[in-house]
Amino acid sequence: MTRQLGATPSEGGALAGVKGILAVQTTRTAIKCCRRMRTPLLLASVAAWILVHPGLCRGADQGGIQFFETKIRPVLATHCFGCHSAQAPKLQGGLSLDSQSGIRKGGNSGTVVESGQPESSLLLRAIRYQDKVLKMPPGKALPAEIVADFETWIRVGAPMPADAEARASGSRSFWSLRPPQDVPIPKVQHADAPRNAIDHFILAKLEEKGLALSPQADKRTLIRRITYDLTGLPPTAAEIAAFLADQSPDAYAKVVDRLLSSPRYGERWGRYWLDVARYSDARNVGERFPFSYTYRDWVIRALNEDMPYDRFITLQLAADLLPHTRDRRDLAALGYLSLGREFPKTFPETVDDRVDVVARGMLGLTVACARCHDHKYDPIPTKDYYSWYSIFSNIREPSELPLLNASAKRTALDDLWEPRLERIRKIDLEYRQKRCAEMIMFFKTQIADYLLAARDSRQLGNTEIEELVRDRQLNLHLLRRWRQSLADSQTSGDLVFRLWHVLSAIPNAEFAAKAKPAIEAQTGGNAQITEAFRKSPPASIHDAASLYASVLLRYDRAESFANSGEEALRLALRGPNAAVNVPLSEFELIYTEGDGNNTRDFKRRYDTTRTLYAYLGAASRAMALEDVPSPAMAHVFVRGNANNPGAETPPHFLSCLSAGDPAPFHEGSGRLELAHAIAAKDNPLTARVIVNRVWLHHFGAGIVRSPSDFGVRGDPPSHPELLDYLAIRFMESGWSLKKLHRTMLLSATYQQSSQDNPEARRQDPENQLLWRMNRQRLDIEALRDSLLAVSGQLDLRAGGPPYSLTTVPAVPRRTVYGYIERGRVPVFLSSFDFASPDQHVPIRYSTTVPQQALYLLNSTFVAEQARRLAQRSETEAAADPAKRIQALYRSVFGRTATPHEVGLGERFVAAPSHEEPPATPASAWQYGFGEFDPAAGRIKAFTPFTYFDDSWQGAPTLPDPIGGDARLRAAGGQPGEDPQHAVIRRWVSPVAGKIDIEGNLSHDQTDLFTGDGVRARIVSSRNGELASWIVNGSGAEAALTGITVEKGDTIDFIVDGRADTENDAFTWAPKIRLEGAEKEWNASADFRGPAAQPLSVWERYAQVLLETNEFAFVD
Repeated sequence: MTRQLGATPSEGGALAGVKGILAVQTTRTAIKCCRRMRTPLLLASVAAWILVHPGLCRGADQGGIQFFETKIRPVLATHCFGCHSAQAPKLQGGLSLDSQSGIRKGGNSGTVVESGQPESSLLLRAIRYQDKVLKMPPGKALPAEIVADFETWIRVGAPMPADAEARASGSRSFWSLRPPQDVPIPKVQHADAPRNAIDHFILAKLEEKGLALSPQADKRTLIRRITYDLTGLPPTAAEIAAFLADQSPDAYAKVVDRLLSSPRYGERWGRYWLDVARYSDARNVGERFPFSYTYRDWVIRALNEDMPYDRFITLQLAADLLPHTRDRRDLAALGYLSLGREFPKTFPETVDDRVDVVARGMLGLTVACARCHDHKYDPIPTKDYYSWYSIFSNIREPSELPLLNASAKRTALDDLWEPRLERIRKIDLEYRQKRCAEMIMFFKTQIADYLLAARDSRQLGNTEIEELVRDRQLNLHLLRRWRQSLADSQTSGDLVFRLWHVLSAIPNAEFAAKAKPAIEAQTGGNAQITEAFRKSPPASIHDAASLYASVLLRYDRAESFANSGEEALRLALRGPNAAVNVPLSEFELIYTEGDGNNTRDFKRRYDTTRTLYAYLGAASRAMALEDVPSPAMAHVFVRGNANNPGAETPPHFLSCLSAGDPAPFHEGSGRLELAHAIAAKDNPLTARVIVNRVWLHHFGAGIVRSPSDFGVRGDPPSHPELLDYLAIRFMESGWSLKKLHRTMLLSATYQQSSQDNPEARRQDPENQLLWRMNRQRLDIEALRDSLLAVSGQLDLRAGGPPYSLTTVPAVPRRTVYGYIERGRVPVFLSSFDFASPDQHVPIRYSTTVPQQALYLLNSTFVAEQARRLAQRSETEAAADPAKRIQALYRSVFGRTATPHEVGLGERFVAAPSHEEPPATPASAWQYGFGEFDPAAGRIKAFTPFTYFDDSWQGAPTLPDPIGGDARLRAAGGQPGEDPQHAVIRRWVSPVAGKIDIEGNLSHDQTDLFTGDGVRARIVSSRNGELASWIVNGSGAEAALTGITVEKGDTIDFIVDGRADTENDAFTWAPKIRLEGAEKEWNASADFRGPAAQPLSVWERYAQVLLETNEFAFVD
């Protein structure tokens, strides 16, 4: 027997947890078995999930297809389609790789992909270059990471979309691309069953199958369902009692209205939108956004205020461009675009992320699938993708993020931190200017090389030009500038390069014979060039390029020449349009790898400093974006290769949603025009998509079960007429989400019970016709918030900077306000299917894995809430066990316990005590902060750190306005912002005797910012200061011997940040050895968080109730 956390409430209930308290051994044994297997536990869990959730395999397929479309198909298109596709001039080897049927069939050599068996697959052998004869693609092997992607793809079954039917010009007639149809509300046989139009549409389809709606759920079930649906929190016992006592006809409607008016509504539904927006508080691992929370808070506020949805999405795309933005707080809406993933070395990936989140999030279309080729299934040509690329590549972060409150007053914090930011900006600018000038000087030494490369690349395509640049070790951007400059000089009649154009046109084999006559015949060119070439006629084009370079460099100086010919030569290298005179704005296109690392360090330092400033209490700002001053026209990247630009593509809307050819956008980047096009009433997708998302979260599945893919590859709607009806009414009601909620929640369909019906299940096993309500497990946010609510600890403070979700003790605020870091989501969130912030997440698939049970059993957080629950005043005040059990049931379930449940509880708490875990030995180490008194040579005060989050710290989230970033880790730490917050690692001697201390103290300089280092001291409670060191980008051996201690004496290892508190992270993990004995205290090895406190029997009983299905599921 187990707790059955994956079972439905009727299969487990509150009793299952009490009866099965000892069955955890089964789960632990299973995990040990998985660990012994070569297959990782995660794969085993996924496989088990698919077996027990066959109805969800569709979602797994969609994930595999997404992997194929993003990782596999682009590689095939780039390297294989030229010979192995329907577009190839001649199909090579009888193998077609541009369709599922072609890949499955294979070619003349047989099957190329063995599903699930990468080692047996000819395709993988070919791209690994393992075969002596068959090596693909020819000439050069693919990078190892791409080969690994193919191996992964084949291992999981080589998922790929089925061949689409030929897409004719009528593709725009696909159901989702047509305007919603306002059909008559269908009549039904059971005329007394419907409560609104929704029920007519649902019941009409049920009656076609001879089915009907299930009976209405009881009132206790309804209030729990509706309260969780709208707020993500359980109803209180008082709220349940009030609803049960209210016998008025509109009692339920009053509850709906009350909950829609609650501030908790925006917190619950805001989190759903944050999934769509791939919200994160960090750009990448360790790179926090300074004001990400202002977007999260804006979403919650907008939903609570019932902002019209068309305005809601318009602001998220173009709040800064709206002519009448009444509230500056609306600028925070731009976080939808600005808080995405960033790829510093591959800007096109950053733009692709923006295209994808807008297209799938707002339109339900996979526009990003048209990046390398026309969409294989939907009528989205590649030019449409790059028209959006043009929009989102022409926006940038402003130099200063806008304040949300323009009248915010300047504070001492601003006076301290703004000069720091300005200093970083100045150093960054000076570095860029210096290095750009140095690169220009270097490029001048390569003039001949670039002249030759420009000549030799005249007939080459972009791919061949890239190869030429690599072979000759040139810079691609500079070659493009030379090519453009020479082309301009030819059309403008420029005199400096007139002779070069003549000589470069002579074939190499004829150069020796024809060059000299051509030079002699030269008239009207630059006199200095002509004279130099007549004096020393070149024997080859290489000699000509070298001579040109020599002449140009002869006249390269800052001062101008009086002679026009000499001045023209000077301007050929120093003029504003000179090829080598690269402007600072293009520095990123010419810099070296070292420059790239340094500029990224500058940005990282600036962002880190700005984030510290924000978290310490700076006035809130919007993570805004702005159009670049002069938007550049995007080009189609041939086969998705940014270095292979094709035709220009102006910004415009999607072809499939336009009447005729879409008109180009003309206002800046085109963002505002795009926003208006998406939010337009005549757009057939926008209203349908959001209506479907709302339906999904109320009913457990969408009318369209692929909520972000309304294209050919997506699922067709189960009730298309209903979807259109709701979309039309939604727009007619002013795009009000709250009115949409009310319509759905007041339907009989929503209010029906979740009880089983064998005949209905036989006909509709996945409940697509909605003959009953779907049971749903609480998501992790609702589960965590509910644990806090029933234990009486929930803090309902709203908004502000995020807090850490992993500190001990836990911060008792709602989970939506917790810190989410892209690339490092807390394990407990991931275990419960939390949305990855790495990408847009349309739906969370509910899995059942052992880690979930183990979290509820072993989590410090759950144990802490169980303790608080058992200690609630109403529980502790109960006179006897039976009353105490009743108090716990009212707190946890909002109901009284049955006599049978009371009996089980009494037997549990009266049973002989379970074996207690061995007590954790007390640590000799303590962690805190304080101030050193130089005059006395001692510590003034020691304040212990009270929070642990892989480091000991003074607040749950760092930096905090009091202690700054003060913390201690196993290997070192970070002092606070002032002498009063020096960090102290204290050793309390458990023995008497003499000790030796050793350890390496170091302070690293990882970028161009130095600060003034840190000061470290060793201070004895008996003898005062023993030693001190200052390290600044250096290290020191911090060793002492023969120190006398008595039991209870303290040795403090204290570190402060000196005068300049920037860049003060240090490493210092001392070891203490007792002389004459084999006893050692190792600061690193001994480092740990707070020791877990064992639970009392009543606290263990409270934890059992918190782990039951009745608590974890909504019926």
